[in-house]
Amino acid sequence: MLAKKHYGIKQQHCGSLRKLAAPRQPARNNLTFHGAATQRLGLEDSASFPQWVSGQAGTAILRSVACSASDASAANAAPAVDPGMLIIHYVRKDHNYKGWGLHVWGDSSSCTQWQQPLKPTRVTERGLVWELPLRSGARRVGALVHKGEQKAASGEVTISAHGSTMSVDQATGAAVQEAWLVGAEQSAFAFPPDMSRIPAGSINKQAAHWVSPGLLLWRQAAEDVVGRRRFRLHYSRAGYMHITGAGVQGADASWDLEPQPPAAAAPGVKRFPHLYGCTALAVPPEAGAAAAAAEGGGILTGQLLVSVHDAAGDALDATGVQIQGVLDELMSYDGPLGDHPDVGGDGHSITLWAPTAQKVELLYWGSAPRGGQPQVHAMCRGPCGAWSLRRPAAWLWSYYTYRVTVYCPWTARMETVEVTDPYSRGLAADGGRTQVVDLEHPDTMPAGWHSHVPPALAQWTDISVYEMHVRDFSITDASVPPPLRGKYLAFVPERVAAAAGGSPLSAGLSHLAALRGAGLNHLHLLPTYDFATVPERAEDQRGVQEDLTRHPPDSPQQQAAVLAVADNDGFNWGYDPVHYGVPEGSYATDPDGVARIREFREMVQSLHGQGWRVVQDVVYNHTFASGPHSKYSVLDKVVPGYYHRRHEDGGICDSTCCNNTATEHAMCERLVVDDITHWASNYRVDGFRFDIMGHLMMSTMSKIRTSLDSLTPDKDHGVSGRSIYIYGEAWDFGEVAGNQRGRNAAQMNLAGSGLGAFNDRLRDGAMGGGPFAPPQFQGLVTGLALAPNPAAAQAGQGGGGGGGGSEAARAELLVLSDWARSALAGNLRAYPLHLCDGSTRPGEQVLAHGLPLAYGGLPCEHVAFIGCHDNKTQFDQIIEKASVNESGEERMRMAVMCLALITLSQGVPFIHAGDDLLRSKSLDRDSYNSGDWFNRIDWTGASNGFGSGLPVSTKNGGSWSYMGPLLREAGRLTPTPEHMKTATAIFQALLRVRYSSPLFRLAATADVIRQLAFHNTGPQQNPGVIVMELTSAPAPGGGGGGSEQNQGVYDPKYERLVTVFNCAPYVNDVPYPPGAARLQLHSDLVAVGDARLSSAAAEEASRTLHLPPRTAAVFVQPRQ
Repeated sequence: MLAKKHYGIKQQHCGSLRKLAAPRQPARNNLTFHGAATQRLGLEDSASFPQWVSGQAGTAILRSVACSASDASAANAAPAVDPGMLIIHYVRKDHNYKGWGLHVWGDSSSCTQWQQPLKPTRVTERGLVWELPLRSGARRVGALVHKGEQKAASGEVTISAHGSTMSVDQATGAAVQEAWLVGAEQSAFAFPPDMSRIPAGSINKQAAHWVSPGLLLWRQAAEDVVGRRRFRLHYSRAGYMHITGAGVQGADASWDLEPQPPAAAAPGVKRFPHLYGCTALAVPPEAGAAAAAAEGGGILTGQLLVSVHDAAGDALDATGVQIQGVLDELMSYDGPLGDHPDVGGDGHSITLWAPTAQKVELLYWGSAPRGGQPQVHAMCRGPCGAWSLRRPAAWLWSYYTYRVTVYCPWTARMETVEVTDPYSRGLAADGGRTQVVDLEHPDTMPAGWHSHVPPALAQWTDISVYEMHVRDFSITDASVPPPLRGKYLAFVPERVAAAAGGSPLSAGLSHLAALRGAGLNHLHLLPTYDFATVPERAEDQRGVQEDLTRHPPDSPQQQAAVLAVADNDGFNWGYDPVHYGVPEGSYATDPDGVARIREFREMVQSLHGQGWRVVQDVVYNHTFASGPHSKYSVLDKVVPGYYHRRHEDGGICDSTCCNNTATEHAMCERLVVDDITHWASNYRVDGFRFDIMGHLMMSTMSKIRTSLDSLTPDKDHGVSGRSIYIYGEAWDFGEVAGNQRGRNAAQMNLAGSGLGAFNDRLRDGAMGGGPFAPPQFQGLVTGLALAPNPAAAQAGQGGGGGGGGSEAARAELLVLSDWARSALAGNLRAYPLHLCDGSTRPGEQVLAHGLPLAYGGLPCEHVAFIGCHDNKTQFDQIIEKASVNESGEERMRMAVMCLALITLSQGVPFIHAGDDLLRSKSLDRDSYNSGDWFNRIDWTGASNGFGSGLPVSTKNGGSWSYMGPLLREAGRLTPTPEHMKTATAIFQALLRVRYSSPLFRLAATADVIRQLAFHNTGPQQNPGVIVMELTSAPAPGGGGGGSEQNQGVYDPKYERLVTVFNCAPYVNDVPYPPGAARLQLHSDLVAVGDARLSSAAAEEASRTLHLPPRTAAVFVQPRQ
């Protein structure tokens, strides 16, 4: 799940500092440095600004921004006309101007996107200057100084024709208004402020990094032209320090920090690469000892600040301290956490890792999931900051929370918070309290839980995945009894039958049975851990009360009704984790207590019995909340600032959407490894799909793999950890991109790891464009060049005016066909492709979206997909991209072609639930909170959801102008029940084809290179047609199956399989591959009985394969 980032500006008002500045005449800050002055600043070419202002040694900026008398007398009188220009000055006490840019919003014609801040217009002796042209009638302009995600000063300026900071530009005669931004202050100044009255730093920032007991890193110059700077570390146990113009005040203790040569920073930078270039400061041994002190937790339990003064003693800056690194070195803990048996004893204890806490108490609530008064039990601090309490055996099934007193960097004070256990294994409804549970107790498991055996798996390339949301599966299925709709137990045939009075399988279960019978074998469940965004008790949920079917297909009324209850209804995707280790309660028949545990296990056991292996969607890249106040904040209440990845200045990174976690920190990594192992061993989960996996470190994924591999059937109740498959979204973006925080689990780092990754090249090649391209862009399947959509050219595809049938469009089609071939061959870096430019190169040497086309090292690392829960459904994409003239029949054929490309690829096919039934979400691009109405699935194939109204405005409102006309055509564009029946029938036949031959499921890279070949390639290819040939290896040892060294994989049934994907809207005849003979259409495709598919034929006499329009066909050469 990748939500677009919202760059909101949070104003932190720290008092009205504007009153401190004496009124002065405005300065005409129009000086620029030349000659010696620019050399002193490191700005020899200040006009072209090839590099932003250097903040290193040698920088000299005049420290006072107060205007001199001569400045004042030179200023022009403020004109009584609207200003045409706003000049923003930025000044800092520490003179560190390197890299700062300006984000602008409001009534200026220079407003910016967050990722593209304005560089300074010029540098004066007073700091940085930006000149912002104003729009006519301007009234307000906002400005924020930032460096990437590191934010400094900000403020909004009221534009006034009578402002006291008005002047006239002598060159142009235009009226000019001026304002000053200072340091990290959160308001603009109307006059140059008295810098001696400005706080020398901010307690709300944490830009210093204590990375090891003896080393602290801070991006501050060690010296300037005045001389060597002086650094100090300050501590206050009660959190009473503050900063004035003279520096840090109120410390209990302080220590000098000695600047070190740049090489001394290397150990810290190796672990935290984003701190490259910071000054290394040696922490004295006595301070390191105070940090490690066992008594009272040492100085890491209080407020820490670092300050810098110049050689003359003037305060320049001060900041808070990030302590994740030193915590890892001094306080990492490997003992048991949560409720656990005593080590070496016969009792039980409850343990919480809270190394920065000054006090921890356990609040015992007895059997009450809500209400009541707790017993308060003091917990004892032990080694590494682990707080423990021995508990009585009678506490089993009881509830507890913690009360933690801890310094919080977000509020810059001590906080006392109530919080649940990060290692919870049982919960009250809505995660309000942790429950003491025994996962080995019979009450937590169905009969036969430990003895049941999951379906066997020989190799990961035998996997195929169907992605399902638990609630979607049954909430609108009338054949499911109402008490079980949207619940775990809707997946259990016996429960459904019992509640329905012995009725046969529900429509959903019947469809799953048909898919499983065809070969589909892994059911991927969207998040099923405890998440924040659904009230777990039915009585707290709201629902849409009106009949939405009465509104027109392009009406906004449906979405308005859905949005009115969206934040309080029973639906959400669930990518909002709170407690990672407990099943979600809204899917249980009772959210209080152990029902959620028992019913989740019963679902898994039943799905195993139906032949499915179960994949859990996990979201360890972020938490739903942080800080001391939200009831959904857990980790950040216990150890504030530790579990989340933070910007260099201390703010929590939010590139995933919110509250990014930091698995590069030891105890966060341990939590993830422990939790995955818990789900595998205690819930028998067979695979894990990692949301935004690229934000986790490769070291973490490696430890997860090692932990899972240690699970064996003999000692872990039948769990074979080596068969558990891991895959995820390996996108590389945000603060981790390019290994900025360490080697992350992104596409370019995965080769050879065995980790699966979604292949966006297949998606974009088949459909065209991408998630951030105009939705009308076409691809291989949707008609690019061969059945052009004029809207695609209008949106800019193929250079715009050339039209879909232009040479540019044809050239793009051939490129996208190469992308599809690479995916069919398993997305392997080493696979040689004969490309449309006539060259032959391995996939890693071909570019797609500016990156290597292929990035995998093993076939199992390739997850072949086109549609998933994110973005639009496969059918909805086709609606947008295909020519408006295409019939419902042809759109169905395009959808089936997408399913064929996925199903017949090397690697792991991945299908979004309902795509085989042409499922639509009425063009919703992000239905995470769009309710049951837009997310429903009709397993009977009577309807597909298209024309359910305009999708929710919160995510789609900007696209209503083109969506409305498409939805208005629902009567023509909606597929018929026959179309849906045909689509799933062909999909099931394709699955049977995949599992009829081991050649579609090759596990070794060398076998793919040896046994898979493409024809109709290069610059002269017949466009829109892909021909893939799979050839069996010789029989090993004269017979039998399997693989033999240097021979490849032997298919005992077929000598050769030739698959032709004719994506063109017309018939194509394709010559036999050399050496092919006796080819015939695969019997499973013949058995579908579809007239178009059955017309695909092999003509032996002419050695020609005849392909009807938009048809994928597999021809086999049987063994004689």
